[in-house]
Amino acid sequence: MAIVTLNDIHVAFGPEVVLDKLNLSLHPGEKVGMVGANGAGKSTILNLIAGQIAPDIGRVAKQKGLAIGYLRQETAFSGKRTIMQEMHAGVEHLLKLQRSIQNVSGEMERLTGSALQAKMKQYDRLCHNFEIAGGYAYEIRIHATLAGLGFAPELHYAKTSGLSGGQLSRLALAQVLMLETELLLLDEPTNHLDLRAIEWLERFLTSYSGSAVIISHDRSLLDKVACKIIEVDKRQARVWNGNYSNYVQTKDTVRLHQEREHRKRVEMVERTLDFIARNKDQEGMRKTARGRKTRLNRLLKENPDFLDKPSNQKTINFSFGNTGRASDLVLRCEGLGKSFGDLTLFENLTFDVLSRERIGITGPNGTGKSTFLRLALGQLEPSAGSIRMGKSLGVGYLDQHGDVLDSSMSVLDEASSANPKLSSEQVRSRLGAFLFTGDDVFKKCGDLSGGQRNRLMLCKLVLAEPDVLVMDEPTNHLDIASREMLETALADYTGAMIVVSHDRYFLDRVADRLIVVGSDELGGRCLGKTAFVDVRPVYSHYASLVRKRIEARQQKAESRAGGPRKRRSASAQDKGRPKAPEELRRFNKYSAEQIEELITELEQELAEMKERFGEATIYKNPEQLAELQSGYDAKTEELKLLYRAYERHA
Repeated sequence: MAIVTLNDIHVAFGPEVVLDKLNLSLHPGEKVGMVGANGAGKSTILNLIAGQIAPDIGRVAKQKGLAIGYLRQETAFSGKRTIMQEMHAGVEHLLKLQRSIQNVSGEMERLTGSALQAKMKQYDRLCHNFEIAGGYAYEIRIHATLAGLGFAPELHYAKTSGLSGGQLSRLALAQVLMLETELLLLDEPTNHLDLRAIEWLERFLTSYSGSAVIISHDRSLLDKVACKIIEVDKRQARVWNGNYSNYVQTKDTVRLHQEREHRKRVEMVERTLDFIARNKDQEGMRKTARGRKTRLNRLLKENPDFLDKPSNQKTINFSFGNTGRASDLVLRCEGLGKSFGDLTLFENLTFDVLSRERIGITGPNGTGKSTFLRLALGQLEPSAGSIRMGKSLGVGYLDQHGDVLDSSMSVLDEASSANPKLSSEQVRSRLGAFLFTGDDVFKKCGDLSGGQRNRLMLCKLVLAEPDVLVMDEPTNHLDIASREMLETALADYTGAMIVVSHDRYFLDRVADRLIVVGSDELGGRCLGKTAFVDVRPVYSHYASLVRKRIEARQQKAESRAGGPRKRRSASAQDKGRPKAPEELRRFNKYSAEQIEELITELEQELAEMKERFGEATIYKNPEQLAELQSGYDAKTEELKLLYRAYERHA
């Protein structure tokens, strides 16, 4: 039975019709990916399901009491609260229950007789509700969720006013994932996530027992999580079974069938018209010819789209010209070091990039990927060593923020500046391939959306005919069809390429060498560390290596678990780690594996204590109840400290 049903939905914003006669059903436990061109109406569908807007025509039916968690693309925080306070705000109902339990526990100490019996029943009911709502584990879930999305423990009590836009987006996602929901609506959840956080989100969604609708341009995520794909196109929604790769394969098969059927229909009409033309004046055939003409006219009138050619989704369409390859050496990096105060991003980094090489750069957020590009372009000076481009090379740069665009210039003038030799008509023709048509070319760059800015910068790259492409997150704001067109164009590009990206699918398709920045051998954040991967597909190979290392580490830890514990000695890895807060220093003597064992033991103790709350000998004795509650609270606080200590050691 469906948990959400959309029937004959029609939505328009002014004269623009976004959805028309749309029908859609969502079922329990399904993880569904939603794809379509930018502006096709995907976010509108989520708003309808969440009850943020109502359809102009049609009906949205939802299962009674359905708990929905909704992540929008835009996030808003007051800036007055800390990260932890914002996380607690999402579970305020649990905090209220917890306060009620504490209040009732205190009242029970002063009561006797029937009044005490009544209060104990109330206490039992509150504890049961608290347990059913997941109250005993909510603090653990908060810490695990924040850790998974890349929030270090020292950030937990930072005000949101001091967070970056990307951190605020991740906090909004953490809030939604913390809720006890039956349906998650996630609008571009991987925006601003680094690769480790994306993979954590994949594991979360795979194990999530509820349903989820995920709007995403991350094809790897849709491959690993989705069991169905909803394609939003031409104001309607079509459901395809399977993950994203199955959707692409099935859609290609359907398109080929449609094209064959279209050719058959055209040929049938042409044969009929030819027969009519040859026989309309022939003695003995006039009546047959008139009959054929009547039937054909009736067919075309009743089926106005009978001869319509199957249309593909409108997307950018371009290719890079051949390069002059003025130099075999594109980039030389010798003993490169870069620091900002005490923060070291690169140290003694040495490698070359040669003509036609395709270098992908990835790693956790804030580890120096964009800084490396700025060093290569000469926009920043290194702290040590050198980095320089080859001589006489034309360099095309794509900045992820669009800062290379002049907000006061029109689209046409900005594009023309990339190659002044071209006429206005030639530039407009090329802009049309990037979906800038009609009056769009006269818009100011400052008025463009993120996707339009990205398309304009790509257009400028093509017009400039560069020998080297330097790109920072080029797939940001591009829909999937446009990403695939970019990948196709890059496959035919004859120059060298250096690209920063978190798009795993993109990296596998375009890069033949991967540089992993700021990450240790287990994929954890480690500033200053750099690794190279030369086996294609580069990201899939790297991810496989990391998984094997993690599994080996886990097996090693499990084999040691039965033996005596050893005190942890100081090692070279500890020297670069910030000093532990006072409350965590007592855990310094333990290894990560030993802390994990302590966590497991304490969780078991808490589970046993939780069961004792329901024992009559406990809840009928206020002193024992208060003692048990006090012990439970103390161990819960200890567990929080252990989780913080584990995050520091892991």
